[in-house]
Amino acid sequence: MAAGPSPHLVLARKWRPERFEELVGQEHVTRTLVKALESGRIAHAFLFTGIRGVGKTTAARILSRCLNCERGPTPAPCGECPACVEIRAGRALDVSEIDGATYRKIDDARAIIENLSYRPARDRYKIYIIDEAHQLTDQAFNALLKTLEEPPEHVKFILATTEPQKMPETILSRLQRYDFRRIPFANILARLKELATREGIEVEEGALRLLAREAGGSMRDAERMLESALASGGKVAESEVAAALGVASRGAVLELADAILKRTPEAALRKVRELHERGASLEACGRDLLETLRYLVVAKLPGNGPQSPLADLPDHEAAELRRMAEAASLRDLMRLFRLMADAQEEILRSPYADLLLEMAAVRMATIAPVMDAEDLLRAIGAQQADSGSSGSAQGGPAGSGGAARSAAPPEPAPGAHRMRVEGEVKAEAPRRPLTAAPASASPAASPAPTASPSATSATNLADLRLHIRSRRAALAGFMEQGSILALKGDVLTITPRNDIYVRYLADNRNVVAELASEFYGRRIKVEVSAPDPNASPENNEPGAEGGAPNGAGVPSAGASPPRNGDSKVYSDPLVRRIFDTLEARLVEVRELEPPTPASPAEEGGENPNEE
Repeated sequence: MAAGPSPHLVLARKWRPERFEELVGQEHVTRTLVKALESGRIAHAFLFTGIRGVGKTTAARILSRCLNCERGPTPAPCGECPACVEIRAGRALDVSEIDGATYRKIDDARAIIENLSYRPARDRYKIYIIDEAHQLTDQAFNALLKTLEEPPEHVKFILATTEPQKMPETILSRLQRYDFRRIPFANILARLKELATREGIEVEEGALRLLAREAGGSMRDAERMLESALASGGKVAESEVAAALGVASRGAVLELADAILKRTPEAALRKVRELHERGASLEACGRDLLETLRYLVVAKLPGNGPQSPLADLPDHEAAELRRMAEAASLRDLMRLFRLMADAQEEILRSPYADLLLEMAAVRMATIAPVMDAEDLLRAIGAQQADSGSSGSAQGGPAGSGGAARSAAPPEPAPGAHRMRVEGEVKAEAPRRPLTAAPASASPAASPAPTASPSATSATNLADLRLHIRSRRAALAGFMEQGSILALKGDVLTITPRNDIYVRYLADNRNVVAELASEFYGRRIKVEVSAPDPNASPENNEPGAEGGAPNGAGVPSAGASPPRNGDSKVYSDPLVRRIFDTLEARLVEVRELEPPTPASPAEEGGENPNEE
C-alpha cells in the first residue's frame, strides 16, 4: 500500500514560537512573565487579552511549558523533555485547552471543578487554557468564581479573550491581566522576511510590505496571507499579491495622490476607475489614500528623524513622498486630508463606494489652494507699492511718504479701523483709514503736529485688545462690542458704550488690569467711567483708542468710520481690490457695527443710568 502524502502544516503552526524571546512584538508581556518565573512569584490565574493573532494562545502554551518543564519552573524550557514535547504537540494529559465557545455552559464548568481535586498525572501543574473565555455563560462564570480565587496549589488557569469587556468584573478581579498589543508594522515585515527565507521562496519586498500593512497588526493574518501568496510558487510579485488581496498597490495609490496634487481631475478619475475595474477594494483604496495624505503632511514637517513614520517606508517611497509634498502647502495638505477623511466615512457606509471615491478624488483635484491673509495682503501691497512708486514719479507725493509706499506695506496708522474677516482665510482683514478731514480745512490753519504719545497709545490699545483676546476671548468680545479704551500714563479708562456693559466691565476690572500690566510691563490701574452714548471710539481725545491729534490727513472730532453700505469704503482702489480678492475666495468680510444705545423712551421710560 502506497504511503499517503505527508500532512502540510501552515506557516502559523509550522513556525510557532517556542520561547518567549521568539514571540514578536509583545516584549512588555514576555519581560514580566520571565521576571515572575525567575523570582518564583507566579500567579494562579492569568488573563491574556488582545486582538486576534497577536500571540495569546502561543504565550499560554509557552507559559505551560515553562511551568511543567523538568528543569522548571524556568523562563527557558528545554524543549526536549516529555512535558515540553507533548505540550508543543498539543497532547499533554495535564494541559487542557478548552474552547470557550464550545464548552461554555455551567455543566462544563462543573466538570472542570470536579477534576481539580485530582493531582497531575505526571507534570508539576494541571493547567487549564480557556480560549475565547468571554463566551462562557454567566452561570459558568459564577461557578468558577471560587475556584479562580482559591484553586488547589497544583492548578493554574490561563484565560485568553479578544473581548475582555464582556467578562464579569468579579472574574477580572481574580485574574492577573496581560494586554497584548497590535504588532508593529516593522516587526511583522521582519517576521515575514524570515519566514520567506526559511521556506526558500523569493518574494518582492513590496509584496511583503503590502502583506504587513494589510495584516493590521495581526501576525496570524500576515502569515495566512503569505501562505496564500506562496501557494502559487515561483517569485511572488507585488502586483500578484495586490490582485489576490483585492487592494491597490502602493504605486497606484501614489499615482492617484500625485494626480490630485497636480490638480488634474481627469487623471485622478481615470485612476479610480482603473482600480475599480481591476477589482480592488475601494474601501481599502480610500484608507490607503488617506494614509498617503498623512505621510505627505509628515513629510512637510521639519525634523523627520528616525522616529518619524516615514522611517518605516522604503527609501525610494519616502523620497517620492517628500518630492510630492514640496509642491503643496501644509494647509492644502491638511484640507485634503480632512476631505478624504469625511469621504472615507461615507464610503464605508454607502453601497455606492465607487461613485463616492470618484467624486472625492475629483473634488480634491479641483479645489482651489488656500492663501493666508498675510500672504494675500503682502502680494496686494507689493502691487500697490509698485503703482505708488510710479505715481510718485509722475508727480505724486514726494519725500518720505513716497519712499514709504515704494517699500513693503507699512503698519496701519493709529487711526485705522480694524475689520473682521471670517471664512477660509484665517487672519484679520486690513485696517482702513478713517474719513479724511474736510477739504475746506486749510493746512496752514493748523500746523502739522509732532509725534506724541497719543499716537503710540492708540496702536498699543489695539495690540492690548489682541493680547486680552489671546488670554480671555469672552472678555475681549465684550470689550470690543461695548467699551472704549483710553490710556493716560498708568491709568487705563474703560468707557462703556451702554448701560448693559457697566456691571460686566466693573466686575472684570481687576482682570483687565492684570492683563494690561502684563502687556505694558508696568503696573496699570483700570477705571470704569460712566457710559457715554454719544462717545465714539474714533473721537479725537488725546490717548483715546482710534484717535490722534488733529492734523493733516486725520479726521476731525466726531468723525465716524464709513459703513459697508457707504460708497466711500470702496472709493479706495486698494480696499476695492482686497474686497474683490477675498470675495473671489469665498471669504465673508463684514464690519461689526457697535450696538446703538436705546433711548429712554424705547426702554419704556426707564432711566438709562439705572442698573
